[in-house]
Amino acid sequence: MRWSLFKIFCFQLALMWPGVGKIYAQIESTHKDIQFYEPSNEVKTNFLKDLLKSKNQNKQDSLRQIPELNLGGALRLNYAYKDYDDENKDRLGDFGFEMFRIDADITYKDIFFLVEFRWYTDFNAIRQGYFGYHVTDNTSFQIGIHQVPFGMLPYASHSFWFNATYYLGFEDDYDTGVKLIHDNEKWNLQAAFYKNPEYTDSERYGRYSFDLVTDEVQTNEEINQFNLRAVYKWRLNNHFLMNLGASAETGQIYNKTTEKKGNRRAFSFHSNMFYKKWNFQLQWINYEFNPKNPEGISEKTVQFGAFMFPFLVSSKANVYSFNIAKQIDIKGKYLDNMKLYLDTSMVQPKRDFGSASKQIVVGTTLIKRGLYAYFDYIFGQNMWFSGGPGIGLSHPEDQNWNSRLNINLGYYF
Repeated sequence: MRWSLFKIFCFQLALMWPGVGKIYAQIESTHKDIQFYEPSNEVKTNFLKDLLKSKNQNKQDSLRQIPELNLGGALRLNYAYKDYDDENKDRLGDFGFEMFRIDADITYKDIFFLVEFRWYTDFNAIRQGYFGYHVTDNTSFQIGIHQVPFGMLPYASHSFWFNATYYLGFEDDYDTGVKLIHDNEKWNLQAAFYKNPEYTDSERYGRYSFDLVTDEVQTNEEINQFNLRAVYKWRLNNHFLMNLGASAETGQIYNKTTEKKGNRRAFSFHSNMFYKKWNFQLQWINYEFNPKNPEGISEKTVQFGAFMFPFLVSSKANVYSFNIAKQIDIKGKYLDNMKLYLDTSMVQPKRDFGSASKQIVVGTTLIKRGLYAYFDYIFGQNMWFSGGPGIGLSHPEDQNWNSRLNINLGYYF
């Protein structure tokens, strides 16, 4: 099945065009990034927080402010129908448990703490866990496992399925280190150093973030990473906001076989625009991995892994992303809101470093309080998790487009 990007874009644009409304905004804060309709940031049942406040904060003779505690979590089920998996097609798809998570957010005066842990079908992993300090109203730092400041934050996509950037470690990525954040009305500036990924065991594939992972052949792992990110917030009026940004990342690659250090780097320019109920995202990433492999191991690919699977990726490429979404307020008995979106991405390896990988996601999200239903149709060409062998690999014998219908149902509390 062959789908052109232009045809799908026109189809989705026709669905989303009617009507406009209030501003669809993203706030980049000193503590955490917030994106509209991200379930993890919805209002939670803060029963412990309310209990503590009622017993202590209302007492006039109380001399100590007590911590504010928010507890939350989620339970999700997933249905998948894959046209590239014969057994899955014979069963008319598969439906079952996908994930359960618990998260806690504690604030005490200028000190804060956040942790999130997840249980999947065949592994469990930490997504993030850090503590920090608000130096001023506009400046804070974080220590621990936190989101890497690179590209559009908190996400470079709208769908449950993310963009190709996620599987390359450039979207919703969490590593272990120290981060400094300065945020004011015009600028959001972030600088970070990461000693290594969230898990020091590079042979562990059961992880949420996509990192370099090792086996008996591929023995490269990430170390000593620096990140810089700057975003200028341009607000034209009450209906138009554009976040214009640039990001840089550099680090080392340690090869456990040769015991030598290679290097890696990535640059990005990104634009996240909000106009009334619309959101437009544009991003370009250029990356290079230069490992010091032993003889006989190609330096044209590196091995990434997460969700229990390792796979090969082109070591040098450009990544292009274009996303468009529209929010629709319904506020009915059975539905509060919905979001329509088209997320597109392409990984174009440099000459002699592989073939292009493409991913297109057309979908909608339905929301009723804490209930979320993602309906995504994913199209992939030479793309991992869409029937392809990896990302950006030389694979001229298979240029077919594969597709997958994915429905994710979750309750976030």
